[in-house]
Amino acid sequence: MMRRPTKVISRKNGDIRIIKITGRLDPGDGPDQLFDMVQRFAEENEIDFLLDLRSVTYISSTGVGSLIKCYRTVLKQKGHVKLLSPSQSVRNILAISKLDGVFEIFSDEAEALTSFNEKAPEKEAKPRKSK
Repeated sequence: MMRRPTKVISRKNGDIRIIKITGRLDPGDGPDQLFDMVQRFAEENEIDFLLDLRSVTYISSTGVGSLIKCYRTVLKQKGHVKLLSPSQSVRNILAISKLDGVFEIFSDEAEALTSFNEKAPEKEAKPRKSK
Protein backbone atom coordinates (compact mmCIF):
# COMPACT_ATOMS: atom_id res chain seq x y z
CA MET A 1 0.00 0.00 0.00
CA MET A 2 1.41 3.35 -1.04
CA ARG A 3 1.54 6.04 1.66
CA ARG A 4 0.62 9.59 0.92
CA PRO A 5 3.67 11.82 1.07
CA THR A 6 4.07 14.18 4.00
CA LYS A 7 3.22 17.76 3.09
CA VAL A 8 5.04 20.64 4.74
CA ILE A 9 3.88 24.17 3.95
CA SER A 10 4.64 27.47 5.61
CA ARG A 11 3.22 30.92 6.02
CA LYS A 12 4.18 33.97 8.05
CA ASN A 13 2.25 35.81 10.71
CA GLY A 14 4.29 38.87 11.65
CA ASP A 15 7.72 37.59 12.69
CA ILE A 16 6.45 34.07 13.33
CA ARG A 17 6.87 31.31 10.77
CA ILE A 18 3.98 28.84 10.93
CA ILE A 19 4.75 25.44 9.42
CA LYS A 20 1.86 23.07 8.81
CA ILE A 21 2.68 19.39 8.56
CA THR A 22 0.13 17.04 6.99
CA GLY A 23 0.36 13.25 7.06
CA ARG A 24 3.02 11.12 8.70
CA LEU A 25 6.00 12.82 10.35
CA ASP A 26 8.35 9.99 9.44
CA PRO A 27 11.42 11.12 7.46
CA GLY A 28 12.87 7.59 7.55
CA ASP A 29 15.72 7.31 5.06
CA GLY A 30 14.34 10.07 2.85
CA PRO A 31 14.72 13.83 3.06
CA ASP A 32 13.68 15.49 6.30
CA GLN A 33 11.34 18.11 4.84
CA LEU A 34 10.50 19.72 8.19
CA PHE A 35 14.09 20.13 9.37
CA ASP A 36 15.25 21.28 5.93
CA MET A 37 12.57 23.99 5.92
CA VAL A 38 13.29 25.15 9.48
CA GLN A 39 17.02 25.20 8.82
CA ARG A 40 16.54 27.23 5.63
CA PHE A 41 14.41 29.85 7.42
CA ALA A 42 16.78 29.92 10.42
CA GLU A 43 19.65 30.69 8.05
CA GLU A 44 17.57 33.67 6.91
CA ASN A 45 17.40 34.82 10.57
CA GLU A 46 13.86 33.67 11.25
CA ILE A 47 13.88 32.41 14.82
CA ASP A 48 10.26 31.94 15.95
CA PHE A 49 8.43 28.86 14.68
CA LEU A 50 4.98 27.44 15.35
CA LEU A 51 4.68 23.87 14.09
CA ASP A 52 1.05 23.09 13.29
CA LEU A 53 0.68 19.36 14.00
CA ARG A 54 -3.12 19.08 13.84
CA SER A 55 -2.97 17.12 10.57
CA VAL A 56 -0.12 14.80 11.60
CA THR A 57 -1.51 11.29 11.75
CA TYR A 58 1.64 9.53 12.97
CA ILE A 59 5.09 10.42 14.29
CA SER A 60 7.99 7.97 14.19
CA SER A 61 11.20 8.03 16.19
CA THR A 62 12.89 9.79 13.26
CA GLY A 63 10.02 12.29 13.30
CA VAL A 64 10.73 12.92 16.99
CA GLY A 65 14.38 13.34 16.03
CA SER A 66 13.35 15.89 13.41
CA LEU A 67 11.50 17.94 16.06
CA ILE A 68 14.59 17.81 18.30
CA LYS A 69 16.89 18.90 15.45
CA CYS A 70 14.55 21.82 14.70
CA TYR A 71 14.50 22.81 18.37
CA ARG A 72 18.28 22.69 18.72
CA THR A 73 18.89 24.64 15.50
CA VAL A 74 16.51 27.42 16.52
CA LEU A 75 17.68 27.46 20.15
CA LYS A 76 21.24 28.21 18.97
CA GLN A 77 19.85 31.46 17.55
CA LYS A 78 17.91 32.23 20.75
CA GLY A 79 14.63 31.45 19.02
CA HIS A 80 11.56 29.38 19.87
CA VAL A 81 9.80 26.33 18.47
CA LYS A 82 6.27 25.78 19.74
CA LEU A 83 3.73 23.12 18.82
CA LEU A 84 0.10 23.59 17.84
CA SER A 85 -2.69 21.03 18.29
CA PRO A 86 -0.97 17.66 18.16
CA SER A 87 -3.41 14.74 18.03
CA GLN A 88 -3.77 12.55 21.09
CA SER A 89 -1.54 9.85 19.60
CA VAL A 90 1.18 12.42 18.79
CA ARG A 91 0.80 13.90 22.31
CA ASN A 92 1.33 10.42 23.74
CA ILE A 93 4.58 10.03 21.80
CA LEU A 94 5.71 13.49 22.95
CA ALA A 95 4.92 12.53 26.56
CA ILE A 96 6.70 9.16 26.34
CA SER A 97 9.78 10.85 24.89
CA LYS A 98 9.53 13.61 27.56
CA LEU A 99 9.27 16.30 24.89
CA ASP A 100 6.02 17.63 26.33
CA GLY A 101 8.28 19.26 28.94
CA VAL A 102 10.57 20.74 26.29
CA PHE A 103 8.07 22.23 23.84
CA GLU A 104 5.28 24.62 24.68
CA ILE A 105 2.13 23.00 23.31
CA PHE A 106 -0.98 25.01 22.40
CA SER A 107 -4.44 24.07 21.23
CA ASP A 108 -5.35 27.59 20.06
CA GLU A 109 -3.39 29.29 17.28
CA ALA A 110 -4.11 32.86 18.46
CA GLU A 111 -2.93 32.00 21.97
CA ALA A 112 0.20 30.37 20.57
CA LEU A 113 1.00 33.42 18.44
CA THR A 114 0.47 35.78 21.37
CA SER A 115 2.84 33.71 23.51
CA PHE A 116 5.78 34.65 21.28
CA ASN A 117 5.36 38.30 22.33
CA GLU A 118 5.31 37.54 26.04
CA LYS A 119 8.65 37.80 27.72
CA ALA A 120 9.63 34.71 29.63
CA PRO A 121 10.19 35.45 33.30
CA GLU A 122 13.83 35.65 34.17
CA LYS A 123 14.92 32.64 36.15
CA GLU A 124 16.84 33.54 39.24
CA ALA A 125 20.12 31.77 39.64
CA LYS A 126 19.98 29.65 42.75
CA PRO A 127 23.09 29.83 44.88
CA ARG A 128 24.87 26.51 45.10
CA LYS A 129 25.25 24.97 48.48
CA SER A 130 28.83 24.49 49.45
CA LYS A 131 29.79 21.18 50.98
